[in-house]
Amino acid sequence: MATTEGRLSGRVAIVTGGGKGIGRAIAVDFAREGAAVAVLARSDMDSAEAVAAEVRRHGRRALAATIDVTDPASVETAMDLVAAALGRIDILVNNAGHGRAALLAELPAAEWDATFAVNTKGCFLAGTAAARRMAAAGGGTIVNIAGASAHRAWAGRGAFAPSKAAVINLTRQMALEWAPSGIRVNGVSPGPIFAADDPWRDRRPELVARFGRLPLARPGLPEEVAKAVTFLASDDAAYITGHMLPVDGGSLLTWYVDR
Repeated sequence: MATTEGRLSGRVAIVTGGGKGIGRAIAVDFAREGAAVAVLARSDMDSAEAVAAEVRRHGRRALAATIDVTDPASVETAMDLVAAALGRIDILVNNAGHGRAALLAELPAAEWDATFAVNTKGCFLAGTAAARRMAAAGGGTIVNIAGASAHRAWAGRGAFAPSKAAVINLTRQMALEWAPSGIRVNGVSPGPIFAADDPWRDRRPELVARFGRLPLARPGLPEEVAKAVTFLASDDAAYITGHMLPVDGGSLLTWYVDR
């Protein structure tokens, strides 16, 4: 495919958890906007390689590599690999996530720890590792993926919502501390997101009823989240830092889940 200039032309981006869902949509949208993309995943490398191939079909350089965002050594190795293969790191999207639905009283402590290790510690480790390299090169942009449930309580979400709520304040602190180094840090909080071909859109009546209570009366698409991330990563958002942008169909205005 012929390449065209875009808002991210010439930049190098990392997307953790980039092999599927929202991560895949972000990687592909970045490629459309001109970025080379490193698609990082913990274990599903077939999916990561497939997304990297999509990036290349847009005429951009791409790399698929492993990362364990809970392990400092793995994070440093991945960052070094990206910088060596693609030249530098301009953009990081902390999208890797983990969580198991459960009531708090029934949630094993090990699952609490595992969720915070990926969602919160992983965001910290990847963010600081990228920021050190960005600062040395004159700046960059980080976008952290939180979630609508990080802003409101939702019974039965286990450790996911608390771990993502921590990401909101971590985003603010990163933005404050790293602004002097030319690094902007923002976040996106997706609401209910399903791919266009996801059978849950039509086959789960209780979910369809919930979506009808949203102000926009439907679930979102991964591509709609990706557009928000691209905006925050681009120079169109050059005067925005420390902000968490909900992409949630208005769910934070009403909250749409049952007790």
